Amino acid sequence: MTPKVSICVPNLNTFPFLPERFETIFSQTLPDWELLVYDSYSTDGAWEYISGLATRDSRIRAWQGPREGTPGSWSPCVREASGQYVYIATSDDTMPPDCLEKLVAALDGHPECDLAHCNLKAIDEKGDDIPDWWSASSTFARSSGVFLTRTHIRKAPFDGLLHLLGDPVYISITQLLIRRSLFDRIGFFESRWGSVGDFNWNMRAGLVANTIHVPDTWGGWRVRAGQATLDAAVGSPEHFRRVDEMIEHAIATCERFLASALRKALTSRWSPRALELRRFLREMVDHAEGFERKSFILRRLLMGSWAARGYVKSRLPGEVPWPESTPELLLGWLHEAGVDDVLRAV
Repeated sequence: MTPKVSICVPNLNTFPFLPERFETIFSQTLPDWELLVYDSYSTDGAWEYISGLATRDSRIRAWQGPREGTPGSWSPCVREASGQYVYIATSDDTMPPDCLEKLVAALDGHPECDLAHCNLKAIDEKGDDIPDWWSASSTFARSSGVFLTRTHIRKAPFDGLLHLLGDPVYISITQLLIRRSLFDRIGFFESRWGSVGDFNWNMRAGLVANTIHVPDTWGGWRVRAGQATLDAAVGSPEHFRRVDEMIEHAIATCERFLASALRKALTSRWSPRALELRRFLREMVDHAEGFERKSFILRRLLMGSWAARGYVKSRLPGEVPWPESTPELLLGWLHEAGVDDVLRAV
């Protein structure tokens, strides 16, 4: 019988964390799942541990294959998934027992949505909570206001447009339950941009798929030494180049799914404006606070920079600063294109 959820566990040399990872899967209150484990030829004993589990539980299918990097190594599991939904359980992370049950209930109850999105709990190498990490690090968490604690639907392309600022909307793939059919529409994960490449797939998904937010459960993300995403030189010129390239690729790949007016607005107005804003904010970081930064902003204002005008306006009394004001900016853009009601509490 077809399982409800295909749980995909990509793995490479994370043996110390595997017992906890698999225990969080086996303890799920939703029993209707299959477990697909793709090991990239681990050398730390992880494969032997995984193989032992597979011989004792018929729901587990485990195999080894080439090292495709993160997030490309997630795709072999997804291609083999037979469930209605896919959950990618990265091998050093965790989740509470009710995670899948609540995310599945959300998608079952809202067939118009292809993504169920929950909050994120960050933990350290020992498994201890890192308080307020997500709320401080996530553009989505900082900019959602009251919606962060409410069940709500974000209609496409809202989540995709949130990526235009260049920051991740979904910090960890463990925050998402994905309708399997979405992969057939937008494709799989790629590693051409390194360990931050899930940003590209996430933006593609957000441009195409409606998302339901489930605030009363969470996915886990372990912050530890040697973690691929922490070694990605975030904030470097090379990282910014990759972000710009991923955004361009996501738009080029998914614009065909958008209505004509949205497609024209995205390619001719919104994307160029967002690129200007990203570059302005990056350049501003290189200028120290005080006179140097004020001079930089003034020069950009005199050059007629839309981004500089918007930045100054967001710093006026009574205004919401960037990035917290990003949703209002996007809602205004969508309203101009004739699209409203993209955020709806349920």
